[in-house]
Amino acid sequence: MSHKIEPLTRLQAERHLSRDTIKEFTFKQPPRASRRIIARRPRDGQAGGKPHQSVTAPGLPAKGDITAAPEALRPPRILRARGEKVNPLTVYPPDGRQVFNDNTYPWRACGRVFTNRGFGAGALVGPRHLLTASHLVGWTATDAGWLLFEPDFFDRDVFPSSHADLILSYEEASATSSGEFSVAEDYVVCILQDRLGDQLGWLGSTTYEGDWDGGNYWSHVGYPGDIGGGTRPARELWFSIANSWHPGFFETGSGLDIQTFASTNHGDSGGPVFGWWPQGGPDGGNNAGPYIVAVVSSEGGMPAVITDWSSRSGNWLAGGSELPDLVSQALAEYP
Repeated sequence: MSHKIEPLTRLQAERHLSRDTIKEFTFKQPPRASRRIIARRPRDGQAGGKPHQSVTAPGLPAKGDITAAPEALRPPRILRARGEKVNPLTVYPPDGRQVFNDNTYPWRACGRVFTNRGFGAGALVGPRHLLTASHLVGWTATDAGWLLFEPDFFDRDVFPSSHADLILSYEEASATSSGEFSVAEDYVVCILQDRLGDQLGWLGSTTYEGDWDGGNYWSHVGYPGDIGGGTRPARELWFSIANSWHPGFFETGSGLDIQTFASTNHGDSGGPVFGWWPQGGPDGGNNAGPYIVAVVSSEGGMPAVITDWSSRSGNWLAGGSELPDLVSQALAEYP
């Protein structure tokens, strides 16, 4: 004859399973990052505008482990490029992205950005300073609001990862934000808990200039789900940028909407778009190396502007002088 088991009374349950015991088995929640809106510096030519720093220097490692192009690993493709749109980003033929495995600089300073909203990419722009897309951040009060950077992540952690303590931005672009104004400033600088850049190095940043349109100068790194499964980094090397505009019909908005036909997809958002400079760097200083001009943002059409009545569509990058400005302020206030 089986005996019926009675449920525990409250007193019995408290003795049987204490609050401290429960804590041992509960999932540790990631730390929620604080957020701060930074006052934007006036653009040159605006009221009160003064010349401002539009370049930040890369942090090259002391050791000579620097490569401009990693050895690529060509994986089987899950999605072949045939010109179809893959919302919210587009794979344009020929698809030049390749998965790679490289622990040298600057590739190890790029990595996966993992949040409660999903994953994307980012890159170190200082010792504990991460540049990524604003729309990857959980901005609302109901979001968990945590952000983890996993440098050079390849199926697992290759280097130590770090959570963000503070997220700095000019605007807050959510995952549901759309339009040319949201794209133009779709970036944040995150202050990490750990100084990963001291070991890994970091990339510089600079303003994108229209004179560079059409030049095959640029590379980007991301974690696209279609060829790397979101767990292996992929990059496209030496592609061009087609054009760039300040947002708004009269092009008076801040930031730049930067148009490219490089292939990007889910998981590339926030990834750095950068070029290499020889000795002297983009500002004529002494800092050779890679400089970020934009981060991957979105795909789609943009309305006409006063200087271009054509249909503007493609993959869109966020950049402009405000990007290195934000990096510069983050480096100065949170060294």
